[in-house]
Amino acid sequence: MAHKFWLWPNLLSLDAPLVAVLWQVLFARCFRAPAEVLPSVLLIAAVWLIYTADRALDAWRRTGTRARHEFYRRHWRAVLPMWGSVLICTAWLACARLPAPLFHRGLWLLGVVALYFAAVHASPWRICPKEPAVAVIFALGATVSAWSRVQTSYDVLTVALFSCLCWINCMAIEQWEGGEQRWPVAAWAACVGIAAVVLLHQARPILGSAEAASAVAFILLDRSHLRLSADALRVLADAALLSPVVFLPLAGVSG
Repeated sequence: MAHKFWLWPNLLSLDAPLVAVLWQVLFARCFRAPAEVLPSVLLIAAVWLIYTADRALDAWRRTGTRARHEFYRRHWRAVLPMWGSVLICTAWLACARLPAPLFHRGLWLLGVVALYFAAVHASPWRICPKEPAVAVIFALGATVSAWSRVQTSYDVLTVALFSCLCWINCMAIEQWEGGEQRWPVAAWAACVGIAAVVLLHQARPILGSAEAASAVAFILLDRSHLRLSADALRVLADAALLSPVVFLPLAGVSG
């Protein structure tokens, strides 16, 4: 089956790592945390490993029917050796090169990820809702390098609002692909955008502006979703979280 060229980053699980590393760098710069290359490389690898495994397991369990699941159902034999190689390299680099505090935070997150896979894929019952769990884990992983610089309630709020954006992303994709309109995407996005503008405009203006921009993008997508294909919506839903591209040049000025 031939796929459109712009869908390949999604099929190969490359879109989520890009989103994660952009927010990682933005949070690190705004919080004045070290923005080193190795944590970014390891974050990209870790997110790719998690998303690839999640989609492959969905495909094998027949709980995912989209193009990204079909890709792994067809090509898992080719993907598996690459996945194992990336896992080994990632684990070695993390153990050998990461600073101890960041390594320990990573181990804590690894435990959370293991619980997620056990609850979602190993249990015959749905112990926890998948979308909010993915959103929280993604947000924590993307901000783990900046945890040591979290000092105020506004700092915590930036992470919480980013987690809400990730949740909106997951719920919007699930809803738009299913052709249903049960969950108010635009309303939730508006709440996040307003909160970011009102509550963060002084304490964390760059992060607040980036989060508000992504919220506006979700509102616009929700208003246009009936005119777009499911594949286009899937790609654009992740593109809505690429707002750090615009705000990274300003991140060195103020957070």
